[in-house]
Amino acid sequence: MTEVPRLAQSPNQSPHQPLVSIIVPAFNAQEYLAETIDSIIAQTYRPLEIIVVDDGSTDATVKIARAYGDPVVVIEQENRGPAGARNTGFAAARGAIIALLDADDQWMPSRLERCVEVLQSDPQIGFVTTDAFLIEENQRTNKRYYGGYQRYPFPDRANQLQEIAKRNFVFVSAVFDRRLLDLVGGRLNEQLWGTEDYDLWTRFVLAGAAAELIPEPLAWYRIRSDSVSRARERQWKAHLTVLEQHLPTLWLLGAHGRPQDAYDIGISLLRSGERRMATWFLFHAVTDPGANIFQRARFLLRGAAALLAGQNRDSKAEAAA
Repeated sequence: MTEVPRLAQSPNQSPHQPLVSIIVPAFNAQEYLAETIDSIIAQTYRPLEIIVVDDGSTDATVKIARAYGDPVVVIEQENRGPAGARNTGFAAARGAIIALLDADDQWMPSRLERCVEVLQSDPQIGFVTTDAFLIEENQRTNKRYYGGYQRYPFPDRANQLQEIAKRNFVFVSAVFDRRLLDLVGGRLNEQLWGTEDYDLWTRFVLAGAAAELIPEPLAWYRIRSDSVSRARERQWKAHLTVLEQHLPTLWLLGAHGRPQDAYDIGISLLRSGERRMATWFLFHAVTDPGANIFQRARFLLRGAAALLAGQNRDSKAEAAA
């Protein structure tokens, strides 16, 4: 990098535009970080602050970030994972609006400005994202995040409670109001792996906030074979952990989720010895209106067998004691 770009004031800068803090968690990101930071500096929106949180990198990540000087706040910490790095960024952020950007992704120049406009256009909107083009390994493609990587369409506001009970429908590079983040606890759950954003969006929706999608691809989303997004099995378990926490509340609010998820969580809870909660999840799996007759029969038979087996184990353990 021969010349470090500098933040410039937009000629149409308004003093009423809120400061936006962009949080960039980075771990061994030397290959991509400069392009990511350059894409932030190229944004048409001002004012903004860039916070790069180095999560225990062993390569030149910190050196690259510090080379930008004042435009980039660099924070170093021991490795805590993406959620821990973002939490550190939240604590340091001064902006009224928070934006997330991974260290290997990039934004188109107008993305932040467009997202802030939408966020401020309606008080019911709490968080905004856009579509994105995919980078597969190091190849830019015309493939899209929505309709490609994410097979399901972005739901309208009336259906977001139902959809968040089933899947994460929000592209992670979202922009949201700091007050909303503080309202739901101000932090990501660092115990989750790869689904901490899903947990946060669920808390946002449960708090009454609507998500909005700008359908244009205003970002580049990188898919790497060594990335968190490819570790499907571990991520699926974390997905069920999010639902285990939030489905009871979502059920009370009229959302149903997927009956298979409720069944899988129930069986997992049984294996952990949490019989009472397991029974509740298994009951919902069997009675969910989305379950067909074959699913209900399977859930009922297998769930009853698992409950009986668990009861027998408990009885034997009590007798042995």
